[in-house]
Amino acid sequence: MRSLRLFPKMGLFLAANALLAGALLAGIMPALAQETLTQAEHEQQYDACMVLVQRDPASALESAIEWEKQDGGDAAKHCQARALVGLQRFEDAALLLERIAQTLPQVKAGTASEVFAQAGYAWRLAGKNQLALHDFNEGLKLNPQNAELLVDRANLYGENGMFFEALDDLNAAVDLAPDRPDIYVFRASTYIDMEELELANDNLEKALSLAPDFPEALLQRGRLRALEGNADAARQDLMQILEIAPRSAAAEAAQRQLEKLDIKPE
Repeated sequence: MRSLRLFPKMGLFLAANALLAGALLAGIMPALAQETLTQAEHEQQYDACMVLVQRDPASALESAIEWEKQDGGDAAKHCQARALVGLQRFEDAALLLERIAQTLPQVKAGTASEVFAQAGYAWRLAGKNQLALHDFNEGLKLNPQNAELLVDRANLYGENGMFFEALDDLNAAVDLAPDRPDIYVFRASTYIDMEELELANDNLEKALSLAPDFPEALLQRGRLRALEGNADAARQDLMQILEIAPRSAAAEAAQRQLEKLDIKPE
């Protein structure tokens, strides 16, 4: 559902809008729908609301509030939260998502875990990392086997220099999802910051064996090679990102790394 997160101090990059598209546009409607409308009607209303969020979040918020009055329930509230994010009212969105998660019945613990994760994202965009950590913790209490949420919390730990805590979560995530290259890239980035370059290289090799053209893995390998003093090899990795994903956040980061190497892209 979600892809690579941002480690500002570690060099892993992702645009906030793409992150929220994965997190807040998640397909949780079936678990949130109320019984007063048919499932098909709820899905149609929800889909229409989410489309409107992309075009006009202010109108989407209005529409979702009216829908809630017509027994739209948590699905309508979820669309309101997404509209609030579109309006950059991140704290309001986080609080609303928390209320949804807290009031979901126990049988929907998995869905509540995901909504807590989304609330955490919104708190992060609001610059409230401690509140984000609280919501990530709450989500993991409900679903300790959620590899995605472990990565989310590791990301937050990493941004705050809590590298051992980040590694604990990443190790657990690898055990749960051993075929996900992004987790190995996160772990490699953490090891680089801990100056454990051999372990970083091992994780990047694993990531690239799973996804040979994975831009974020190439970005971290370029970073690692630069630290090792191999500017030519670093340049090769960074230039490859510009070729395969020229409009990506990884490409922007590669450009910056090239400038640090005092190398001008061809």
